[in-house]
Amino acid sequence: MLKKSLTYLILLLAVISCQFDTPTESTSTDKDVPSNPNPSSGSIGTEIKVTLSWAAPDLERFDVFFGYNSPPDSAIARDTTVTSIAVDSLLLDTQYFWKVVGKYADGTLSEGPIWEFTTKTTPAPLDGYVMQKYSIETELPSYVNILFQVLDIQGGGIEFLTEDAFVVLENDQQISSLESALSIQKKEEIDYVFRTVLMLDNSASLTNDLDEIKTAAIAFVNEMTTKQEVALFKFSDQPEEILDFTSNKSALIAAINSIEVGFNTTNLYGAVIAGSEKWTNAFTLNGIVQGAIVLFTDGSDTQGSYSLDDALTALGSKRCYTLGLGDDIDPIVLEILGNSGFYSTDDVNRVAEQFLEIQAELDKFANSFYILRYLSPKRGNEKHLLRLYIKDNNYTGANSFITGEFNSNGFYSVSPGLYINTSPALPNGINEISLNQNETVTVQAKSYLVYNTPYYLWQSGNTSIAAVAPDPDDNSVGVITATGTSGQQTTIVVIDFNNDVSKLLTVKIK
Repeated sequence: MLKKSLTYLILLLAVISCQFDTPTESTSTDKDVPSNPNPSSGSIGTEIKVTLSWAAPDLERFDVFFGYNSPPDSAIARDTTVTSIAVDSLLLDTQYFWKVVGKYADGTLSEGPIWEFTTKTTPAPLDGYVMQKYSIETELPSYVNILFQVLDIQGGGIEFLTEDAFVVLENDQQISSLESALSIQKKEEIDYVFRTVLMLDNSASLTNDLDEIKTAAIAFVNEMTTKQEVALFKFSDQPEEILDFTSNKSALIAAINSIEVGFNTTNLYGAVIAGSEKWTNAFTLNGIVQGAIVLFTDGSDTQGSYSLDDALTALGSKRCYTLGLGDDIDPIVLEILGNSGFYSTDDVNRVAEQFLEIQAELDKFANSFYILRYLSPKRGNEKHLLRLYIKDNNYTGANSFITGEFNSNGFYSVSPGLYINTSPALPNGINEISLNQNETVTVQAKSYLVYNTPYYLWQSGNTSIAAVAPDPDDNSVGVITATGTSGQQTTIVVIDFNNDVSKLLTVKIK
């Protein structure tokens, strides 16, 4: 009897053992658990822009979770097939937790351990200027034109630098600012537009606060600066464009007031994607188009049509400011999306104040573009090394200066003053012009070795013989029409008002 009972006990233990040893469909063996994290777990002093990476050779897809808490609660990637993901705009002196859940082809999961790292405590250095080069171009008679931007270490715009702040070297030899007529042009003097996509969450959760949000957005619009255009979107179920880019404040305010409460879902990532598609940045001496998204929300992406990775891919290097209200936002996600600034508050009455803070940052950024222009002493068909830096810059890293090359082919010398229709063959331009009756021609004025940005005024000595008017798009161009009869003549005077120089041009009727 004892032998029989013992046999039953052994069989029972075997059955129980089999039940416990049989793996479920959601568990894998340990050999394929995600491993080898970078940054390594426990790292300190990590940069605020970091690429998370891991090893898992036999797993096909991954979900990545990232956040302030352990375990991390924000999914920053779903079903990605790569083993790395970049996260940007992290907070200083902050501990972050992350983990990777791998997936086999059949859906079996392999959950990795929780890793953590802490970002560096302060930026190094504490202050200074970062320079971003966009273009180096030449122009006759011997101009070198440099389009660039100056930012602080945190990426904010630096708008107050003048000619005296810059040093130009050609082939390691400093250029005299006096002898080269070095000058700076800012956005007021160049073809520039700053395009802002204003994205307003109108999901059902904002029923009680939507009026305050619209009031805050109107305050933002009322602070629009010169050469700024705003496009307006609302989003809940889908991002919906209400108004295309415009500088008309009245039209924008009316469009904001038209927003009503939407659906009980938030397509946050879709909104970022739609906003990113609204403009293309362009940086040339002929014109600058720069833009940014300003996005307000009171929650996280609840719809799931797109992933954070989709939104970041669409955003690319474009600037985005995020503003979150209340406890339902995902601060990690908004921090990552808000690569130029993340603002949050629990008080709806502070949203207007934060919108205005963002507008102030946008204005500084828009004013951080510079065109530095000077007359080079170099001559001949030769290449020259150019270097531009800022005096007394506390930052000395790779982006603390600008380098490039230019060719001085065709460069020729000019004397100080104002000239009309200069060329290599006629460096001093022309003094007279002959026209047929009723003929219209255009002439070009140029001021050389002056220190202010030229502004040209055109006048006729006798409009019944020759009339003149500035080109509406370029006041350096005069449009002359012969209004008199054969044998008559008069003079046209062009004045560079900003530099107090002038030129007389004799006009003869054939």
